[in-house]
Amino acid sequence: MLGVDIGQDAVRVVELVRWRGMLSCRHCGAAALAPGVILEGNVMDAASLTDALRQARRDSGSACTRIALAMPATALITHAIRLPAGLPEEQLEILVELEAAQYMPFALEDASLDFCILGPAPPLAGTTGKEVDVLLVAARRAGVQCRLDAARAAGLQAVIMDSEALALQAALAQGGWQALPDGGVAYQLAWGLALHRYAR
Repeated sequence: MLGVDIGQDAVRVVELVRWRGMLSCRHCGAAALAPGVILEGNVMDAASLTDALRQARRDSGSACTRIALAMPATALITHAIRLPAGLPEEQLEILVELEAAQYMPFALEDASLDFCILGPAPPLAGTTGKEVDVLLVAARRAGVQCRLDAARAAGLQAVIMDSEALALQAALAQGGWQALPDGGVAYQLAWGLALHRYAR
């Protein structure tokens, strides 16, 4: 799987391989983006982004077509909520949607939602039922779809849509990107996204 960082000035890709228990870079590449293609995290020129995605993959030498993408923090709404523990997945999804409606500045039908259970919630005074802390993440559906459409037009299949902040955190915790060009700083996000191929 390729980790793909769509930045303000360039698209960067990284493909990792595990060798003797260590992760290292199998392929990496980049393609410059003209000014205005990405503006404050939003895709303004999908055709130019598609061309850059194609070029970055070609530059890397990778034959991989499955990719992990990320949304910038500025395009995400995140909120921790408490829900009853032990609910079936379907009920949990319904409750998450109901909670999400309270925190979003746009209509629920315009949102792409995701959530993850963080773990048991500490008991509150006067409560007896067990609860879990849940991280709710929402983005405008149009912003997510622009990235997915550009990837598809470039012949790539997006299988992961992560948050830039979480992918960077994973890269910093795992390390290894320092061996990439210019100390690897520019490739941290793509490295963190490429880690999805392995347990993060």
